Amino acid sequence: MRKPELSLVQLAVLEAVARHGGIGTAAQAIGLSQPSVSNHVSQIEGRLRTRLFDRQGNRFVANARLAVLLPKIQALLALSDEVDAHLRGHEELTGGFLRIGYSTHQFVMGVLGRFIARHPAVRIEARSAGSYELLASLRRGDIEAAFITLGTPEPGLDALEMRREEVVLMARRGSDLARRGSIGWDELGALTLIRREEGSGTRRAFDAMVTRLGVAPARGLDLGSWESMREAVAQGLGLGIAMRGEIEPGDTRVAAVRIGPPQLELGHYLVALPELRQTAQVSALYALAAEPAA
Repeated sequence: MRKPELSLVQLAVLEAVARHGGIGTAAQAIGLSQPSVSNHVSQIEGRLRTRLFDRQGNRFVANARLAVLLPKIQALLALSDEVDAHLRGHEELTGGFLRIGYSTHQFVMGVLGRFIARHPAVRIEARSAGSYELLASLRRGDIEAAFITLGTPEPGLDALEMRREEVVLMARRGSDLARRGSIGWDELGALTLIRREEGSGTRRAFDAMVTRLGVAPARGLDLGSWESMREAVAQGLGLGIAMRGEIEPGDTRVAAVRIGPPQLELGHYLVALPELRQTAQVSALYALAAEPAA
């Protein structure tokens, strides 16, 4: 068998430097000295006769040659940890780290709560962003899994559909439109809309639909979070674009207004790159996400 050119330690160095963007923070994260990490990077690049990082002052940024391999390196390191745990007789998730992203807190907190209760030793880092921002983070290797909203999953992802949701307008509770309860697509041209950030899966699907139908609603605000959009709608600044499941039936400030026909439906998915899907932490997350909601 051909001996690998790079050891697991060297792969861990490359991954840590790429993730943290610097020698010092990477050294601290993996428990090596700063000179040792710096030497490893120099030796690897020297042996391969190619640069793997672009230097921007003191910052190290993985170039295209390395960036495309980061998910595979992360998967290999995670599998190595699993092999080690198995050989030591610790097959359960008694530690480790899981980085995830989510676009819709209403749909994910129950799953995260169950994961934490079942695997308390696993440290979770969770960040909220638009679905397309999270897809970019996933492909860069910044996160291992993401809960996102899409019309259909993109190629190259292992996707688990958690629910289907109708896209609706969010109206101020008690308004004429809220009492009416529905509106046609052809009526949207007279309305002022409040939208999520450009990376929102809901916004992109809605924009694609109105473009296809030739409707041009007036644009009010572009806001960075669901909570800020809800507050703007409640203050009478316009109508929001949301999924029905994001709006609680008992919400005293805003209400869902159906659009159509046709109705626009989206899927909410848990996604991961195939090379990371079988690692212990990600696999456990998928198993919990597939369980029926209590």
